[in-house]
Amino acid sequence: MGPRHVLVTLTVLTVAGCTAASPTGLDQPSPAETPSVRASGTPAATRPQGRWRVVYRQKGLDYGADFLDITATSERDAWAVGERTFGTDGHEALLVRWDGKRWRRLAKELPKQARDVTLTKVDASDPGNVWVIAEDKEGGESGLLHFDGRRWSFVPDPVDTSDEAASPSEVIALGGGQAWTFGDGWARHFDGRRWTSQAIPIVTHAAFARSPQDIWAVGEADPVPDDASAQSEPAVAHFDGRSWQRMPLPAPSPPGSFESRLDAVLAVAADDVWAVGGYETGDGTFRPLSYRWNGTAWRAVALDGGRLTGIARDSGGVVWVASHRFSSEPGKDTYRLLAEAGGRWSRVTPAAPVTTMTALPGGKPLWAIGQNAITEYR
Repeated sequence: MGPRHVLVTLTVLTVAGCTAASPTGLDQPSPAETPSVRASGTPAATRPQGRWRVVYRQKGLDYGADFLDITATSERDAWAVGERTFGTDGHEALLVRWDGKRWRRLAKELPKQARDVTLTKVDASDPGNVWVIAEDKEGGESGLLHFDGRRWSFVPDPVDTSDEAASPSEVIALGGGQAWTFGDGWARHFDGRRWTSQAIPIVTHAAFARSPQDIWAVGEADPVPDDASAQSEPAVAHFDGRSWQRMPLPAPSPPGSFESRLDAVLAVAADDVWAVGGYETGDGTFRPLSYRWNGTAWRAVALDGGRLTGIARDSGGVVWVASHRFSSEPGKDTYRLLAEAGGRWSRVTPAAPVTTMTALPGGKPLWAIGQNAITEYR
């Protein structure tokens, strides 16, 4: 299938109120969604059926620990990454693994050049193909980590890492040892033997692959060179097996907003894709952005909350979205989960902060990270 250029029409799905509810409570139904059967063929749930609980907390160093990303390949194999900070600018790599019985932190298993860095992103197609972005924030050697099922190896970044725009911001893993990395206007594909580069018309912050010929990337529009006044704009691109094409979105963030971008994407089916993020208003308030693709057109989904940072779908068909409200007061940020079940949305207060989520192909269990905790939904 060749490159596609999609004419997008605007339909706004309004979720009114979305007031606080118990983990099994429901808010008003969406007028544009019916609780019948989703595009993927899986019946939609009528309400969340499980519960969230903390399953792991990471001890920190001088300034604590932070998980930044999580991925899973089976109920016996999952990974979470981040950093532990110390001193005024020290960073220690944080890597933990779920083996089906417990979460365990790994340290000596990492190559030496990747032990004092920040691990920002992780993805795995199977237990023998795990990829991690390793970023040295103090000007050292950044690159990628790869686990082949037996040992970790360090893959130096193929470009000059002193150029911030050339450093990867996202990585996804595909079967056969393949991987993609993304950055500001570029994407690199590893076919198991060598890397090749392609242009991508957005600055990528997150990506999701349904197959090697069906990959979605989200982020923000590549800014116009030398135009400091240009407003940021959320953006989506799609790969059809040949090239990357930008797909216009309806209802971008309002004029005068800042940091308008998409931070997470979930492709349930070819005709059911979600993209979420947020923007900052002139008075410093963070507002959500959410869009849904039905196979023909993107439409805006109006949600109440702060910036939307993560999305996943559980085994019952419930779509979970992580919302983060920033506060100028230290320690006053708030985290909520928005759950869409049967065309209705509810708010859930998680057992610990949640910023990013991952689910197995079957959607069970669903794991999430935030600050120093890993939480689980079953």
